[in-house]
Amino acid sequence: MKRTREKVAAEQQLIHKQEFGIVVRNFLAHLYRLAGMVGEDLRRSGGLSWRHSLRAWRYGFKRINFRLYGLDRAGNPADYLSHYQALRQLPINDRFSEIVKNKLMFPLMMKYLGMPTPAIKGVIRDGLFYPLTSTSKLDPSRFLKEFTVGERLVIKPIWGWHGTGFILVTHSRNGYRINGEDISLEALANMIGKLRYYVVTEFVIQGEHGARLYPDTTNTIRIITFWDAERAEPFIARVVQRIGTSRSFPVDNFKASGKGGMSALIDRDSGELGPAARVDAQGHVTWYSEHPESHAPIRGVVVPDWVQLRESILCHANTFAFIPCIGWDIVPTHFGFTIIEGNSAPGMPVMQVHGPMLTDPRIKRFYKYHGVIP
Repeated sequence: MKRTREKVAAEQQLIHKQEFGIVVRNFLAHLYRLAGMVGEDLRRSGGLSWRHSLRAWRYGFKRINFRLYGLDRAGNPADYLSHYQALRQLPINDRFSEIVKNKLMFPLMMKYLGMPTPAIKGVIRDGLFYPLTSTSKLDPSRFLKEFTVGERLVIKPIWGWHGTGFILVTHSRNGYRINGEDISLEALANMIGKLRYYVVTEFVIQGEHGARLYPDTTNTIRIITFWDAERAEPFIARVVQRIGTSRSFPVDNFKASGKGGMSALIDRDSGELGPAARVDAQGHVTWYSEHPESHAPIRGVVVPDWVQLRESILCHANTFAFIPCIGWDIVPTHFGFTIIEGNSAPGMPVMQVHGPMLTDPRIKRFYKYHGVIP
């Protein structure tokens, strides 16, 4: 018994050393991101005076986000989660963040727990396709030839963000299409042959709600859930409807670059959409009550079966109580909804363009509990 206890104690010490190494690595990554933020901000034109630029940096904001939130005109910077503070939220989920941001492992985990997610067809590593249903591996040409006519597949990086690297492949009787453009089998196979760590999933067909907003992109709902340690329950911090445009195609991601999609706040109680925001490369925000291209109504539209969707996500967040912060990307479908993926450190601009997060006492308490804000 004594030898067993000594062995367990020795192994625990080894684990603690490994965890300390991970903490150091994460801290260095944090410093690297912070340096990258400053460097990127200096390289791009912020469109702010030096007085406002210095004020933005003093409070930990990128200049473009400072303008995006209207803080160059009015408002209290302390009410907003700054970019620097957003970096400090990375350790909240600790080592479980590696699971949530992994676009292969987290969907598999959700599927195991009975949550609706897209079917995963396989993985691409170093240009070869590995189907999950077989021990074989296929070269790109064979993989594409076994691709059923009429089928659409999504190919995306296992580790990625903001829709970067997203590829939608369609196989029709006339050949192949990638993100809506024709491409030959040889060219597509050559492209896939250069991919390293990608996951291949089925394409989720959105329901009428998303298709009416803008039919050319899959328009996802982003729900952020936090775990309230005091009440021992999850709660929804904020919800937005992301809406694609021709500039954001083939994805719906909201970007402060002039090339992104739109973001409309969703009322947590009713599921009703407010006006949608779109931001240009200088951080100027334009608000729309209807889509500028499809002319579909946005403001006043209600997410179908909202209460059921909301309560389902809270139930799933309760299942993942050991992961305090999750951003859920959801597609309402004709038969309910599908969770596309999760995010461990959800971006703030898409949320805070609609107003500050830290004026909500429960959100502020959450970030204080985790040491993100003083």
